[in-house]
Amino acid sequence: MENISTNSVLSNFNNFPRLTKTIAATLGVFLFLGVISTHMKTLNLFAMNVVYIVPPRFYLWTFFTASLIETSIISGIFNIISVLFIGKYLEPIWGSKVFIKFILVVIFFPTLCAFFFFVFYFFFFGNVINLMKANVSGFSGVIAALSVALKQIATEQELDFILLKIKAKWIPSILVLFRIVLFSFIGFQDRSFTLVIFGVFTAWIYLRFYQAKPGTKGDPNESFSFYTFFPEPIQPPIKVVSNIIFKILCKLSICSSSAFSNQSILPITNNGNSSNNDENYSVADMERRRALAVKALEERMQQQNQHQQQQQNQHQHQQQNQHQNLNVSIDSQNPN
Repeated sequence: MENISTNSVLSNFNNFPRLTKTIAATLGVFLFLGVISTHMKTLNLFAMNVVYIVPPRFYLWTFFTASLIETSIISGIFNIISVLFIGKYLEPIWGSKVFIKFILVVIFFPTLCAFFFFVFYFFFFGNVINLMKANVSGFSGVIAALSVALKQIATEQELDFILLKIKAKWIPSILVLFRIVLFSFIGFQDRSFTLVIFGVFTAWIYLRFYQAKPGTKGDPNESFSFYTFFPEPIQPPIKVVSNIIFKILCKLSICSSSAFSNQSILPITNNGNSSNNDENYSVADMERRRALAVKALEERMQQQNQHQQQQQNQHQHQQQNQHQNLNVSIDSQNPN
């Protein structure tokens, strides 16, 4: 029974993509280092702290290690499980290169944004003690960023979240709301607060405007607009403000409006064609997501077939070994 249970655990683990398993194993190592560093008071070697970034220390590597290091065992295990199951869904659709590129983007840039956030915090409030205590760390920001990718690909799909079924499009908002509530109680003792906030924002900007795709960049679909991260009652004012900001960024040549010329990210005009445009883009969006789902399903089926073939080959090999061992034992018992 122990062999059967061990084999089932190993087979389930083998079903996850290779890069996803590598990331999970890396998180396990950094979780171990984080727990040790907390007791040895060497967390600043891994977590990002503004005091240790500026001269004379220059701990610049913490821009990459901050998102990997974990000091909470519960949070670390939760993030490892989360990245396994999210990666199992995203990596076959994107491919390993696109997946690791996205991971690196949402590791570095949210930490960089957190650095400037605390610099401005010091300029406005001048509290050096809080600045020295503000260690930024945790993979929760990357998990929040990955939830944005789930929102993009599987907007209306319901996912099991603890004991509830929640649509993928609301998971980033729920994670941000949870961090805001937690921050209101414990402040910057929540080391992942800034990483979650900037992780969601960075992921949306990257996927919306910069992720390279065949013949285009970004995702101009209506269902991935910025206002869709907010509850429906407050979406109209968010929509107006985001459109104004977008126009300003286009004038500064930071963003390009060519891919969004017919999308509601631009100011809305009340004409009779708006409903037709929405229907056309919703149909195109559904077709794109259906194609991605079919591709992912085909790749998963191929992986399952390969895994089953490997299991059959292993079973046949074990039977051959058992048969050979049986023949050897019989020959040893009957020397004549």
